[in-house]
Amino acid sequence: MKTPTIPMSPELLPKQRLNLVTELPGRPNPFDSAVGWNAVPESAMPKRGPRNASYLGQVEWAWGPMNERLDAYYIHRGRKFWVLWIYAYDDNWSVWNWVAVGCVPLGQASEKEAAAPLMLDMFAWQRDDDDLDCFHWINEEGLLDVEEWQAISRAVWPAADLPEPQEN
Repeated sequence: MKTPTIPMSPELLPKQRLNLVTELPGRPNPFDSAVGWNAVPESAMPKRGPRNASYLGQVEWAWGPMNERLDAYYIHRGRKFWVLWIYAYDDNWSVWNWVAVGCVPLGQASEKEAAAPLMLDMFAWQRDDDDLDCFHWINEEGLLDVEEWQAISRAVWPAADLPEPQEN
């Protein structure tokens, strides 16, 4: 399982300026996802976080010098569910913490088919429930590449909702 690294210079970030604009593949039907802080059934949760999860990637929010958020995302195959995990960095203690935030039944999608729709559902839930804005950087790619992360952000936070550029 990949351990996330925190890029400490722009050269360490994946290229995200000029990328092909892609659309996300269609959502499997049915796709009965559940997202939220307590949405994952207790029976689907390993006791100490996932052991063999696939790395989806890492994004970062930087609202100010002392106000940031850094999350790595993983998808884990459980007995009955694909489980979406946030591996969140706690800069107060310099530790990473596992948080299960979503799931979908295994029979409804493959790992790749479940990854983007679960991320989209989770970000939409956090946008609506926690007033979360779009991430500022894609720190690392994984199962989801830069173009897919950008497509997810466009779907959750459409450009129409972004402030208009200011003229000087």
